[in-house]
Amino acid sequence: MKLELSFILEKCRSFYKEHGLADWAEALPRRGNIAQADESKLVWAERAGWDELFAFPPFGLQMATLDRLIEEMARKHAAPLPDDQQYTEPPFLADETTKTPNGQVLQRTDRLGSRAAGPYLWVFSRVPVTNAWGRSGKQIAELLESKDWQGLTVPEYLVLQRVLSERERHHRFFSAEEEPRGHHLWLVDSATDTRMAIASSNQRGINIQACPLGHREARRATLAGMALAINAL
Repeated sequence: MKLELSFILEKCRSFYKEHGLADWAEALPRRGNIAQADESKLVWAERAGWDELFAFPPFGLQMATLDRLIEEMARKHAAPLPDDQQYTEPPFLADETTKTPNGQVLQRTDRLGSRAAGPYLWVFSRVPVTNAWGRSGKQIAELLESKDWQGLTVPEYLVLQRVLSERERHHRFFSAEEEPRGHHLWLVDSATDTRMAIASSNQRGINIQACPLGHREARRATLAGMALAINAL
């Protein structure tokens, strides 16, 4: 895993540098390994087929540069995408459920595991969690917690939707079939005690709002992952 992690770190550093996030790149070590306490989680994830991996800087840096992150990930032209798949200006952002964006996003700053301590590897599956469909936000958070899994944060979603759209040349987020109108996704690790951010996307852009934890939506998916601490070498 040491060689593979070094490759992942270099790939992620390059992505951040190419997208106006040089400080994110510098916050990642050039070489590292997974913290010993998290090694068993990585082994489990590999065996379970969680084959998407991406490195992130400490969460504090992500939130301190959130405005720039939104600019780079959700507004700027993406060269690999065809003209009819380019991002619209501006993205729809709101920290409530509304028809009028206010430019804010809901994202808690505690209960985030390894994300706060330093750089981390986000390991996840793009296959929606089967038994999360139709549950309330509160029930989904409890489901992931019971399995020692985590959900996406708002900054992670913004980065990964850009990574995937440039890699695959469309805005579909799941490995399974999506609705023609795009994906609908709970961002579980954004949740406060009362609300949770939700993300929707189609071929022309991003929509992130927030809804009460008691809300249910039968067609809104949940993705699971784990944040694994990276030790610099």
